Amino acid sequence: MNAPLWSRLLYRASRALTALDVGQQIVRDELLFAFLEPRARSGLTFDAYTRSRGYVDGGEHFVQGLFAWELALLNDDRVPHSGRVLLGAAGGGRELHGLIQRGYEVFAFEPVAPLLKSARAVAGGSNAVLVQASYQDLVSRALGKPGALDSLNGHIDLCLLGWGSISHLTEPNAALETFRALRAIAPEAPVIVSFILLRTGTPDVKGGARKLRRGLRRILEAAGKPRVQTGLRFVTSCGFFYEFSRSELTEICALAGYEVARFSELPHPHALLLPIAAAPNG
Repeated sequence: MNAPLWSRLLYRASRALTALDVGQQIVRDELLFAFLEPRARSGLTFDAYTRSRGYVDGGEHFVQGLFAWELALLNDDRVPHSGRVLLGAAGGGRELHGLIQRGYEVFAFEPVAPLLKSARAVAGGSNAVLVQASYQDLVSRALGKPGALDSLNGHIDLCLLGWGSISHLTEPNAALETFRALRAIAPEAPVIVSFILLRTGTPDVKGGARKLRRGLRRILEAAGKPRVQTGLRFVTSCGFFYEFSRSELTEICALAGYEVARFSELPHPHALLLPIAAAPNG
């Protein structure tokens, strides 16, 4: 039995609109990659999070509290179960709330003003310290330069980087510099870190969409624009991010002085890093 004509026309129109939407996303991405300076990407990423309501107090992500994989890492015997935590990219305070409930003293920083405001409200009357700062400010602090994290002093027992936040460091060597900064500031502290996605080598688009992306890149490279680094992505909900490969992560951590002591790709890629000098034998 043939479907009614109107339903077939509606189906075809829907497919055409979907293809058009995918096409405009590819064009948008490639123009951003080609014409936006790498150091300017964070501004667009911060804007995306400024508009998001899911990470602030009461939002869809916030109300989930600490995820099961975060709790598993915090319960690991190699992670201090008390003491002072350096919380990077604290977002709206989801992780902060969980850490305070577990009795940790927290020094947190977050670059996006609306998220920081939410985190400060979450901190309430606790002894948590919250500062508006970025990972670049952390690197500057480790180098002894004055800046937003001047008040970060004293011993750190544990470092926790906000959900997927390290993936937003898209400039070459930015992640390595950040991990080295953590090692310099908190030389004995384990690090809990997670990532938005890992790079597996599988193309994110196929068929006509893949041809469009390749064609645009050839045109832009012929016009003198640099080749787009493998793993660079843009999504309207969270801005720019970089897909690390597993081997790349292992190498970066080793260069910064960490051992990947625990790693899982599900439900979100995450890892426990131990300072190499403090890693258990065997």
